[in-house]
Amino acid sequence: MKGKFLLSVLTLIFPASLAAQVSTPPADAPIPFQRYEVFAGADYISANQVKNSSALVGFNVGGDAKLNKWFGGEVDFGDFVYSSSSLVSPRTTTFMAGPQFFIPSDKITGFIHVLFGGEHTSNASIKPNISFAYAFGGGVEYALSNHLSVRVSGDAILSATTQDPNNLGFSPNTYSNGRASGGLAYHF
Repeated sequence: MKGKFLLSVLTLIFPASLAAQVSTPPADAPIPFQRYEVFAGADYISANQVKNSSALVGFNVGGDAKLNKWFGGEVDFGDFVYSSSSLVSPRTTTFMAGPQFFIPSDKITGFIHVLFGGEHTSNASIKPNISFAYAFGGGVEYALSNHLSVRVSGDAILSATTQDPNNLGFSPNTYSNGRASGGLAYHF
């Protein structure tokens, strides 16, 4: 009887002593390196390519892959629309990709990028309605957890479209549109 009692006590105590040897990382430990990221958020873009509109509001989704802690590549898709009371609302869609450089720290990571691709503008009198576009800019991410962060960024998107080819007051040269984005990023 006494042997069974000692055996049961040891059986209960032995796993507890093993669990006590497992170390937990401190609460302020740096976030581990995450190679991939997807992000989504709301965008505001100036509308120099859409006549009689001051800004377009839309969304932005994309992803990036890091080759190391300071360099990677990014793919970016944006869709922006001008809300108006008329039946036709001008819309701009962008798809760009390019290199991205990171400035990592514990909770905040800065980044700069140069993106190349295309822009399509519809429901507006511009020619061509599809053009080459490029963007340069950057932003910051604040880590909320190991996998989730808040992302804020700004870009200058340049594209070659003509607003009204019959009106000589508009130039067929490159238009620059500022873009501000804010959203969430998921790292894995």
